[in-house]
Amino acid sequence: MSETKQTTIRFAGTIYHRLELASQRTGLTINSIVTVACLDWLRRHEEQLSLWEKGTDPRHESE
Repeated sequence: MSETKQTTIRFAGTIYHRLELASQRTGLTINSIVTVACLDWLRRHEEQLSLWEKGTDPRHESE
């Protein structure tokens, strides 16, 4: 089995309230919603993350 790690995330009250509503409406836990959202973000930004690792992202060259 692969190694597992744990994290704790704190949200502003307004964001947490939105997550609570989403949890109530979907039946999913807040942790599940946050996990899926993070994985989706990583998937959608995979190319940009790869460029950052190589230091070749043109949007950040002037910084």
